[in-house]
Amino acid sequence: MKIAFFDTKPYDKSAFEKFSGAENIKLKFFETKLNVDTVELAHGFDGVCIFVNDNVNNKVIDRLCELGIKIIALRCAGFNN
Repeated sequence: MKIAFFDTKPYDKSAFEKFSGAENIKLKFFETKLNVDTVELAHGFDGVCIFVNDNVNNKVIDRLCELGIKIIALRCAGFNN
């Protein structure tokens, strides 16, 4: 499975890189936030992992679906997600 991380911080890389390669998991870290202008970066991935300030509106979700994204994972918590 290939997962694209958006709005990546240095602590994200150090926390998640240890899982890259295990069980055929490949991770790619993007510093940019996910939004309608950057959604094409998800092409070729199976899933995306987003952070609190990414903008995953209906247009982004529709395009992720068209790109074959199977999962949207959040690495944040809160009532607004």
